[in-house]
Amino acid sequence: MQSTHTVGSADDHEEASDLEEGVPLLPKDTKPPPSDPSTSRSIPKLTGEGMREAAANAMQYASAAATQPKVFGTSHHNKLLCYDHDTLLTSSAVMLIGRSVFAQKPVLYALAYCSFLAASTAVCVFFVPKASKLDTQKFEDFGTFLKFFIVFMLGIYVQQAFARWWLAVTHFEKILIAIRQFAFMLHTIRCTPTARRLIENYCIASGYILNVEVRNAQIVDKRNHVSLEGVYKWLVSQGMLSEEEVDQLGKDSARVLGKTQAIWSWIGELASHPDVEEGVSVMPPLLMRTIMMCQNCVAEIESLKMNITMQIPFLYAQLLAILVHVNNILLSVCCGMALGSSMNEIRRRSEQLAGERKTGHNDVTVMEQLYGAIQTLAVQLLIVLLSPMLYIAFLHIAHVLCYPFGNESYHLPTETLIARLHSDLNRMSENRAYFRDKHTEFKEQEKIKCKQGKDDEFDDDDCGE
Repeated sequence: MQSTHTVGSADDHEEASDLEEGVPLLPKDTKPPPSDPSTSRSIPKLTGEGMREAAANAMQYASAAATQPKVFGTSHHNKLLCYDHDTLLTSSAVMLIGRSVFAQKPVLYALAYCSFLAASTAVCVFFVPKASKLDTQKFEDFGTFLKFFIVFMLGIYVQQAFARWWLAVTHFEKILIAIRQFAFMLHTIRCTPTARRLIENYCIASGYILNVEVRNAQIVDKRNHVSLEGVYKWLVSQGMLSEEEVDQLGKDSARVLGKTQAIWSWIGELASHPDVEEGVSVMPPLLMRTIMMCQNCVAEIESLKMNITMQIPFLYAQLLAILVHVNNILLSVCCGMALGSSMNEIRRRSEQLAGERKTGHNDVTVMEQLYGAIQTLAVQLLIVLLSPMLYIAFLHIAHVLCYPFGNESYHLPTETLIARLHSDLNRMSENRAYFRDKHTEFKEQEKIKCKQGKDDEFDDDDCGE
């Protein structure tokens, strides 16, 4: 890795963090360590130069604080690739609520219908005579009873959903890694560039088709399936597939991931009878290893297929969803009753303080009851606005983790990962071709030096092959 930065700069350390194991790191920072305040009690003098330096540092810190940092890295499909994790440690994380789960449609819908229920209940209770005497404790006790089941089941559901998401991500990445290893083996056995390019094109095409097929495997209604016609046209325009091959793939539409498996059957045929360069013979162990790598790709595709098609049991998921929505409805009604009762109390106490209504209590007691009603109103508003959103937010997060393939910004950036694979295969071909050319040139130079007698260790017989 080449770098034009100075030693110890921030860019150097950022570049060093991307190095893989075994690659030498950049030189360490050569700045002297700060002095220990416990060993020195002298206070530095504020000279003119020191004051200017302090002012420059203050301006630099202020400029850095005022500059809005880039938090998200997105793909060309606006999918989230990465985010600045350090930003989440500061209060600026609150400003990112637009990209959080609270801005998702299910959460906003839950907020809307819970607010409507609470407002409707509050209006009805407000006009009830002596509504301030209404006791909602029984409803709250039942809601507390439900919360124990919901918190326990929702925690397990999110945990299992994360495990399912991690398996899906791992299997998809293993497919791409296996393709890289398979392409590397094709270079090793000296497969011809034309045959190798054909296999690589099939691998890339299978990745894009797999991306659409796993997404459709999550959708029950076939009318909502993503069409492959656009992908086919793009693959044909890029020279990865032919029109005849697209027609053949169209005949296999019943099986899950059937088109991806069809392409890998073509790749298997090419791998079992590789077209190698002239004068090169593939040894049986190498040929067996090549076929095993091809089978490894197919095995990872089957593992991904099983992870997608085998869902979390319906009874468990449905019961949890029912409990969450019933709890939100009950919570909204209870909060609405408390809001209506509090507003009725506030009106009564306000009229008593203004002298419009008689009361047997003194002003201090009336004022205390007025403040208590205002506090109850504020707390119930916070509960009805936050609690339903939190429950639906965790339910939505679990759903996203269970089904990570799609077009939304929170779905996996599969297209970008496949594009990176395509770029890696191209770079592999270029670098290995470059090294072969340089290696051939090096051998020719050694042969010339040998024949000219510049190397005393060789004789005329050593200047052959």
